[in-house]
Amino acid sequence: MAQSHLAKWFPGRVTHHYRELRGRTQGYLGALLGVSYQTVGRWEQGKKCPTVGEVLALAKYLKIPQELSNYMEEISRNEAQKNFRADQRFNAICLQYAEMYNGVICKWDPLYIPGIAQTRAYHFKFLRMAEGSTDQQLKRGWKFKLARLKALLARTDNPRVVILISETALLNLRFLPAADRLDQIKRLQYLDSLTNWEIMIVPAVHLEHGGAFEIYRAGEAEFGGPDFVYTEVLDDSWCIEETPRIERYDERWKFLLGKSIALKEYLDDRRDGVAEEHSQRE
Repeated sequence: MAQSHLAKWFPGRVTHHYRELRGRTQGYLGALLGVSYQTVGRWEQGKKCPTVGEVLALAKYLKIPQELSNYMEEISRNEAQKNFRADQRFNAICLQYAEMYNGVICKWDPLYIPGIAQTRAYHFKFLRMAEGSTDQQLKRGWKFKLARLKALLARTDNPRVVILISETALLNLRFLPAADRLDQIKRLQYLDSLTNWEIMIVPAVHLEHGGAFEIYRAGEAEFGGPDFVYTEVLDDSWCIEETPRIERYDERWKFLLGKSIALKEYLDDRRDGVAEEHSQRE
């Protein structure tokens, strides 16, 4: 992630999140570290990166988890060279923080219900069948998804969240028991009912438009981070920040959105709903 704006933004957002979580002011934190509250503000706005020593002090006073403070320290060490190298886990954490702070969140998945919209049964039962995930992977993944959804639903600034789901992903609910299928449909309906949330169904597979991806934009959010696209394969992931590449994903998004229909309209067209329809087929 050479010259990454995300890497520069990340330490400030972690600092802001844990400072508020611990109930501390910028002035209080600055006094502990021997810097002005304005300096803390510049960290939190992503205008300046704390030094390695300041990162270690932040981690101590704010009780920042070791994993996050390790990334903050590495970013600080490499700031001058602009050569911080991201890994798959860091990219996933960037996605989490973008959901906490960015103003526009767009998700597309041609095969699965996106993570923040999954029920527990879908995560533990369907992903075990579809991906062969281990118990340890499933437990860690579910904890991460719950934390992301909780933080997103706790926001009071009403970010715009649009989720595109393929019809294939809904039809694959037939592999779950009837009660679990219904619970998953109810979860989607609940999220779709929230202010500034939309869940849309793409009624055909469009393989020429690639796999799953997510687009994050600052929008009107006060602390929104840089625009980027998140995408992944089995053993790797990318946070794409280059403007021309983001624009190409925007084109894909607009095409898919143009083919989609509202969740309610899709379910109404299915008479008694997808979950009920599937149970009648068995």
